[in-house]
Amino acid sequence: MIEYSFALIIFLVCLLLSGFFSGSEVALISINPAKVRTLVEQKKTGSQALEHLKADPDRLLITILIGNNLVNIAAASIATAVAIAIWGQIGIGIATFVTTIMMLTFGEILPKTYATRSTERVALMVSRPILWLSYLLYPLFWVIDAGKRIFSRNREVKPTVTEDEIKQWIDVGEEEGTIEEEEHEMLYRVFAFSDTRAKEVMTPRADVVMINRKSSLEDSINIFNETGFTRLPVYEEQIDNIIGILNVKDVFGVIYSPGPNDEIPDLVYEPYFVPESKEIDDLLRDMQKSKIHLAIVVNEYGTFAGVVTVEDILEELVGEIMDEFDEEEPDIQKINDWVYVIDARAWVERVNEDLTISLPTSESYETIGGLIIDQLGHIPDKGEVVTLPESGIRLMVMKMNDRRIENIKLILPMDTGIHTNR
Repeated sequence: MIEYSFALIIFLVCLLLSGFFSGSEVALISINPAKVRTLVEQKKTGSQALEHLKADPDRLLITILIGNNLVNIAAASIATAVAIAIWGQIGIGIATFVTTIMMLTFGEILPKTYATRSTERVALMVSRPILWLSYLLYPLFWVIDAGKRIFSRNREVKPTVTEDEIKQWIDVGEEEGTIEEEEHEMLYRVFAFSDTRAKEVMTPRADVVMINRKSSLEDSINIFNETGFTRLPVYEEQIDNIIGILNVKDVFGVIYSPGPNDEIPDLVYEPYFVPESKEIDDLLRDMQKSKIHLAIVVNEYGTFAGVVTVEDILEELVGEIMDEFDEEEPDIQKINDWVYVIDARAWVERVNEDLTISLPTSESYETIGGLIIDQLGHIPDKGEVVTLPESGIRLMVMKMNDRRIENIKLILPMDTGIHTNR
């Protein structure tokens, strides 16, 4: 009788240990590295052991599997031996049935359910015992590590967290109300920021306000007053030959304190040239370091392509920054569910993203104005219409400025049921 009682106690201990290892597996594997780092910074009890375990996921998993399998085998062996001693050979079936039910209930379902609901608490509680067990199994890990080095010699190491996974967390955060819609949009802009190039945010050459080096200071003041700009590129003879940047503060300083150097060439700063392909995160860093507010963008041939300012770059993160001189004119203006008026300078990819449509893209153009010229094969006249064969979308030229398209009307085909949620 004493032997049966002792066997029952050992069986219950094995059952509890099985639940311990099952719950540990769920909690320790589920908790993410970012949460572990936060717990360490908060100096939670057990956080150091938890960080050590998460640093080697393979060793963590092997430790739990070995412990879980040992106690499960021990519990099944004890139950079978006791059942055979009491009921004979029929006891094997009884032991198998009872052990399976108890292991599933108390060794798997209940502990794993609790660990799922209280991941942080369970992870901190079990981290030290699991770490101690991993130390006891060190000789076994030495053999396993040697095998891993042989079989994974050329295996690529993958990041533990990908950009797509972070975006999914951001989406979940917005759905649950933890992250506001504006915060969600800004976080997504951060991911796109490093992939954006100067060419995508610059003011194009045709829209840049410049001044000739032979112009008078009074002319420059008039331009500053009309535009609200604080800096102007200065060119000599032709606009591709930019010799410097004129700052409004220097002009007013000369106006109110006349001196021998009263000409524009005497006031300009050396221009800062960047290629169209330069990524704006690197550009912003360089401009901050050099205390530059305006950069001249050149194409692959060294020809002037446009200008980019610190404000242009920051707007990629925080959205449009309006001041008292800006007139708010969105790139896309909705007329109804099927008709939109679009600035011809708007990038095709952004129009596709904003309106959830599929305008064709190509390396030969970037803007929607360029798309129309590419489709027509010539500079259009006001009122010309392009019908895209793949989607049936029509693009009508609404306004021209000399040879340049300014505004376009985009008309979605009503009969196909295509319309946007904008």
